[in-house]
Amino acid sequence: MAGDGPAAAGETATVIAHPAIAPAAAPQPGKLYKKATVYLPKAALKRLKLMGIEHDKPVNDFLQEGVELMLAKYGQPSLKEFERL
Repeated sequence: MAGDGPAAAGETATVIAHPAIAPAAAPQPGKLYKKATVYLPKAALKRLKLMGIEHDKPVNDFLQEGVELMLAKYGQPSLKEFERL
């Protein structure tokens, strides 16, 4: 019936990844890449995760895209160029 269920009660749905679906491969840590911590508002992280599902990309890809934009804005080398340093 219309109006029944979690959405009608103001609840949100939880998305659970199927265990058979492997996440996309992130760059291998080591000499080229180092782990960084980013603090985001809870709602922003949730949105990034939903975007990842919609676009079949890991959250890291969106974060790296943002870093690329900031590097370009400030006239700095791209992440690919940093790989060669």
